[in-house]
Amino acid sequence: MIATEPHRVASHLGVDAGSYDVAIRRFIPGYDAMIATVLSILDEHLGADPLVVDLGAGTGALAGAILDAIPRARVVLVDIDPTMLAVAGARVACHGRRAELRTASFFDAGALPSCDAVVASLSLHHVPERDRKRELYTRIHGALQPGGVLLSADATVHEAGPERARIFREWAAGMAAAGIGADEATALFAQWAGEDRYYPLAVELELLAAAGFAHPDCFWKQGASTVFGGFR
Repeated sequence: MIATEPHRVASHLGVDAGSYDVAIRRFIPGYDAMIATVLSILDEHLGADPLVVDLGAGTGALAGAILDAIPRARVVLVDIDPTMLAVAGARVACHGRRAELRTASFFDAGALPSCDAVVASLSLHHVPERDRKRELYTRIHGALQPGGVLLSADATVHEAGPERARIFREWAAGMAAAGIGADEATALFAQWAGEDRYYPLAVELELLAAAGFAHPDCFWKQGASTVFGGFR
């Protein structure tokens, strides 16, 4: 999926591109807090005229938030799905040359230019193999300028046991508060399991360390929803 097949958010989540932004807030408890955490760290850490790469930009929600909140930043939006990238392009068009669109997979040569930050929102769980994810983190580390930062806003879930069960209970409860019933939540979890690979937070941090990030860290977590990454 990551190398040859466009990842179609419409088929994955059962919604079309235009309704994705509304749906994601029903599906992911704490979504707005995740995005706010990424923005806060970027604004505090980035210097003048920074370049940010948004991997798996989707509808451009995160990229648009960065461009709105951090006027000194430029953002390269990378996504393999041209339909989603077109939606993202319409969202960020008002920012002119501060936004650049690139149709590419995570592993394509042009996906990771030299940059000051790499961000990803609910996209890197589409890399299922540990070795492949470590390779991606290594490529990101190599693309970052010294002092650059990787911030991934994604789901981290234990492999098994009561810890995993608790996370999914909390997740379903958050969805219930947004009007999604228990049966629908169970069906959605089963559907997503066919494409998504959620690793425990400890594994993500281990992979980041193996990729060269000296002090990988968790910056925010609420149930499955997590912001983690590291500085080069």
